[in-house]
Amino acid sequence: MSDEIHRYAGDRLVVFYDKARCIHAATCVAGSRAVFDPERRPWVDPDALPPTMLSRVVETCPSGALWYARSDGGPGEKPPPFTRVRLVPDGPLHVHGPMTLDRVPTRGPGTRLALCRCGASKTKPLCDGSHVEAGFSDPGTLDGEEIHPPEHGPCKVVAIPNGPLMLRGWVEIRGVDAEGDQRRVHDQVALCRCGASKNKPYCDGAHNKIDFRTDR
Repeated sequence: MSDEIHRYAGDRLVVFYDKARCIHAATCVAGSRAVFDPERRPWVDPDALPPTMLSRVVETCPSGALWYARSDGGPGEKPPPFTRVRLVPDGPLHVHGPMTLDRVPTRGPGTRLALCRCGASKTKPLCDGSHVEAGFSDPGTLDGEEIHPPEHGPCKVVAIPNGPLMLRGWVEIRGVDAEGDQRRVHDQVALCRCGASKNKPYCDGAHNKIDFRTDR
């Protein structure tokens, strides 16, 4: 895996790209093919879009592989006041907000992460797209009652060795079903990352039954 950070400098904004964290969600390409064109070299043209519009596109990158720095005095990225987790059907956890990821160094603003929940990623706890090859299947729905909105504040994400992802601090979890968005709020929650829980996205101890092993 390459540790290289690619830097694409425009007149008013610099785009940074960490290829090792990219999960090919392609939100950047969908947001502006004029800026992000995988068939072009260099594939990023920061001057093809006004900086404020481009910054909004970059901020849609769920893994944090893309981030930016304004060189025109404009505002930088501002995360939401509390951490949000979105369940991707048959895919990872998209985490956005003020947080720290325990024991795992990340580059960039650290406010957007894609975390593995299939158990197959080679870069745990980060997602590397292995859920596709592994055939991971989960609709990304939630059970239980919706409760009050969270308090403001950071969240600490701890990848328990051979166990779940423990989120400590106010966090909002969002899922989707036929009736629309679902939302649950917790001040501490354990989320499955082995792929075997029967109560996804929550941990039910299945990692012990399948002898899930990871040092990160």
